[in-house]
Amino acid sequence: MRNAVLLLIGIVLLYVLTSLVLQAIYGPSYGFLAGEDCWLPDDHGGWVKHGQPTEPRPAVPSVQVPILVRYLSIFLPALLLILFIFSPLRKHLEKTETDAEESPPATGDQNGT
Repeated sequence: MRNAVLLLIGIVLLYVLTSLVLQAIYGPSYGFLAGEDCWLPDDHGGWVKHGQPTEPRPAVPSVQVPILVRYLSIFLPALLLILFIFSPLRKHLEKTETDAEESPPATGDQNGT
């Protein structure tokens, strides 16, 4: 159980850290945690109003973020999860010997009566 929680924390941290790095590289064009009402980049370095944004239009020209880069924060945590589910690392997520020792012993006597 503890290993599964650590895996979940690793997945969340990988998502957040990747998104923050991409936000630092691409600026407002990446739009991490921008919400529904925001300014979206167009293909010509300008901005398109989406909804009713409360912030003014960004002063910097927009940058076209490649589609694979845009979803990198999703692909990396998914790759980590696939690595732990479909590889020999899966044994780290399964019940360990210490977990089995902590469980209550089976009832009944050993003679089968």
